[in-house]
Amino acid sequence: MSTLLTDGSKVKIRSIHSNDASMLQAFVRRLSLQSRRFRFFSGIVELPTQLLERLVDLDRRRGLALVALKEPSGSAVIIAEARCVLDPAEGHAEFALAVADEFQRRGLGERLLKTLVTYASHRGVRRLFGEIMADNHGMLALARRLGFQVQSNALDRKTMIASIAPSQR
Repeated sequence: MSTLLTDGSKVKIRSIHSNDASMLQAFVRRLSLQSRRFRFFSGIVELPTQLLERLVDLDRRRGLALVALKEPSGSAVIIAEARCVLDPAEGHAEFALAVADEFQRRGLGERLLKTLVTYASHRGVRRLFGEIMADNHGMLALARRLGFQVQSNALDRKTMIASIAPSQR
């Protein structure tokens, strides 16, 4: 599906495919050190092969993984990645989200996170949550704007937990 960002630019959002591995790796390499740290909690330069394979081969029964694509010069590039992984036994799902630095603050993260909340609601998830670095003020503000409750993480003082009950919205 195509969507317009707040600056008027158009991007395509779709489910990730197993053949997106090289595009996803290129996306991670293009992220700033800070954006990689916010998404992966470390300053990794690129994804290890096993993690890359796991990220592009998400079992659709266990969650949803989305990418946003832009076609700057004829070939598509990933400019954002969002996912939620279900834990059916607990009725919970965990989300993660990254937006390319040059596309941040244009409404793309909000659009992707709203899509994950809707997906979780349709799947009967009682609690959608994400672990967010405490200094990731933009993501924390977005979560609060969308109705997430944000609390300190008792297990890791460097992170916060944002959670929402999507099926009760």
